[in-house]
Amino acid sequence: MDDVELGRIRAQRELPEPVKFAWPIMLIPELFTTPRHLALVLGYLASIGWEVFVPNLRAAFGKGSTPALEKLRFNDLAALAGEALDGIGRDAVVLGHGVGGLVALKLSEHRRVKAAVAYAPLVPGFSTPLVGGVANRLATMLGRSIKPPRGRVLFELIADSDPFTRDGLINAMVPDSGALATDVSTGAIDFAAADKAAPRLVVAGDSDIFAPLQETTKFAESIGAKLAKIPGRGHWLIGGRALERAINETQRFLVRALGQDLLLLYPEEWKNEPRE
Repeated sequence: MDDVELGRIRAQRELPEPVKFAWPIMLIPELFTTPRHLALVLGYLASIGWEVFVPNLRAAFGKGSTPALEKLRFNDLAALAGEALDGIGRDAVVLGHGVGGLVALKLSEHRRVKAAVAYAPLVPGFSTPLVGGVANRLATMLGRSIKPPRGRVLFELIADSDPFTRDGLINAMVPDSGALATDVSTGAIDFAAADKAAPRLVVAGDSDIFAPLQETTKFAESIGAKLAKIPGRGHWLIGGRALERAINETQRFLVRALGQDLLLLYPEEWKNEPRE
């Protein structure tokens, strides 16, 4: 794994040998999480032949034109992710988790994006329990950062993660922007029509209390995104038993949406996948 510079944004880059796909994937994390929380996704994608970039967007908060964490809005985060994408200098697939999934779907409008994939995206207009609690509501009103969930809500968040990773995942969680969370809960996010954007996929667990399947289904339909459902799984689709299923759904979607131009080595199991 290498550390690279995507313009002013530092990123981790994994370059497998051999690379099997024509375009890289850029990963974007959920609220309260960092590139560390995407380590299993990065490793899995690299193991099957993807070149992967994971930009450290947080390191750019409060620098240049980017607001500090407390004032960061959704469009600021999307702009920063777009800046990292420009820094790659090539077309790419964007994949995000939670609010990172919303950013990925927003970036489907970007000229460099071949396709956008959202794992358990937060639903615009839905008040997710992920950012709930009296303390976080007060912090948002005062323009302060909000804290990661605790107790039962935290348990529900990481319930589908691998048990041996849970302590590390919890300890690595960080405060986040109440302004950004408010943009999501109030639905203050616009998405281009499907015919003006790259292909979009939403992957959702049917037991996700943070982005319930019924609400996620309506959201996916409203932006013309494909929807893949994972039975018996919650919000943490970036680890545990859900990860393999989520990546399988992603692979199938990308080959159908982008065709064999995606495949440098033409794996036999995907050669006959119909293109949509």
